[in-house]
Amino acid sequence: MRRKIKQKAFGFTFRLIRVGCLALAGLLAVLPLSAAAAQAKSIADARNEVVQETLKYLSIPYLWGGTHPGTGLDCSGFVQLVYSKAGLNLPRVAREQFAASLYLKPAAILPGDMIFFSMKRPGSSKVDHIGIYVGKGFFVHASVSNGIHIDSVSNPYYFQRIVSVRKYRGF
Repeated sequence: MRRKIKQKAFGFTFRLIRVGCLALAGLLAVLPLSAAAAQAKSIADARNEVVQETLKYLSIPYLWGGTHPGTGLDCSGFVQLVYSKAGLNLPRVAREQFAASLYLKPAAILPGDMIFFSMKRPGSSKVDHIGIYVGKGFFVHASVSNGIHIDSVSNPYYFQRIVSVRKYRGF
């Protein structure tokens, strides 16, 4: 007699096949995570940490050249701070952060990725602004008039100024 049974354990659903009194289950339940699975989990954890850290600084005032939340942050100082709090290293200025990151197709963007802008010259490829994508079409950045806050990627003002979507080299 052969019967399929679904069983939940540790948050996972396993399919058991009962043959007589013998139950066979996938070996995945007893084997340790593979190196690739462990790395994927740590990357997901790092991305989540970047997003959580990003949201902690909402409403901090803007300060050109600012690198400390007690006095104010500029866009690249904000991104560098967030990534460093998550244990990830980035250079100080937006152009260098651009060079230190990897290109992504816009459709492949994930929370924790970076969006680079040309605010002074829309349509140009000259990077002078950066924000962190937090999901569902929103990003967090340091604005001169609003400090650290959330904006929509689809806002025409920002959308037409996007130069590139990029990810941290370790992601």
